[in-house]
Parts: sequence; structure tokens; C-alpha cells
Amino acid sequence: MKVQIKQGFLFPTQFWTVELNENIEQLQNEAYLIRKNDKDGVRKSNAGYQGYHSKDIRDLNNLPGTNQLLKQIINAVNLIHQISRQGDLKLTNFWINISGKGSSNTPHTHSGLTYSGVFFIKVPKEMKGGRFLFYRNFNEADFISTEYMGHFKEGYQMQGYDYPINTISPKENMLVVFPAWVPHAVEINLSDEERISLSFNFKLNRSFSKVKEYN
Repeated sequence: MKVQIKQGFLFPTQFWTVELNENIEQLQNEAYLIRKNDKDGVRKSNAGYQGYHSKDIRDLNNLPGTNQLLKQIINAVNLIHQISRQGDLKLTNFWINISGKGSSNTPHTHSGLTYSGVFFIKVPKEMKGGRFLFYRNFNEADFISTEYMGHFKEGYQMQGYDYPINTISPKENMLVVFPAWVPHAVEINLSDEERISLSFNFKLNRSFSKVKEYN
């Protein structure tokens, strides 16, 4: 399947978005199945008592939609990587996020990795909060405040290199890929609907073997 990759800039840093055409309903059902079978999940950047973060997913036998999605993600990230760098990539881990009302993800990075990304499986029909945030760096002055929020508009925010924060408004079937070292977070979900996403990490494979695909 041909994919159209859009390149943008977060400050002077590149990022990429890809519009996929996956079976969203099937992916939503599989995400809920993951939560049902692993209710505790893990606590990382997810904040709020209704914020669910699954353990790294190892078994795809009962997740055919997720398996297909990962193949598309692997292909897209490899295309992106061919544009910018040399060397082979390895998909290191991936997990499901389910964020209910009041849930968010605090600012963090994915150290020691090359690319990180997120695919949006379910987005509330009426978006209230829940935007994806990118920070210029981890200086205290660069963190989000209500003062800055008044300047943000919907959609991609190309506020320029001098702005401390850029935002992306998620939509279903959107894949976002960015350098793993970029600090990022997710706003509080103020909607009554849950938001579902699949997040992942890639790194350069030191053995320079081909990217592993999940069958």
C-alpha cells in the first residue's frame, strides 16, 4: 500500500505524519481486549485514575488488526528513516494507551532510542483537550501554562522556533513519528469519551540486520 508522508517541523526539528487506512473499529476492540486481560497495566507518564498504559505487547496471536497496523508502522518508519539517516532499524516495543476523562500524559522523553511515535485508534468526536504537545526542551520556562494555551489553535501548530511548545490535534488513523529525544506530553482529556492510541519506539539495530516484522 502506498503511503503519503507529510514532513513538518517542531522548532528546528523534523517530524512526520502519515494518514493510514486501518480498521479502526477492530483496533478499538483489540485495545479494550488488551485492557480486559491486563487490567493493572503499568504506570509511566500516564496521569489520572482513568489513564491506562498497557505493558509492552509480546503476543499478537489474538490481535490481527494490531498485527497489520504494526506492519504499516514498520514500513512507514523505514521510509522516513531512508530519507534522513543510514543504518537499519528495529522495532523495540509498543503498547496501548486508553485515556478516560481527566487522564493525561506528563512530559517525558524516550531516551536511548531513535524514533518514537503514536497511532490514534479512537479520538473523541468532540475534542476537549487531549492534544499532543511537543516541548522545545525541559527547561522549566518551557513547560505548558494556561497563558500559552490561549494562543494555540486547532491542527498543526507551526508557531516558529521561538515558541516553547508545538501541538498536534489527533484524529483517527493518524500516525505521528518524531525523534525519540523530543520532550512530549498529552493534554488532559476533558471529554466523556475515552481516547485510544498505540505508541511505539524504534532504534538503530547495532547488528545492522533487517527490521523485524511481526507475522
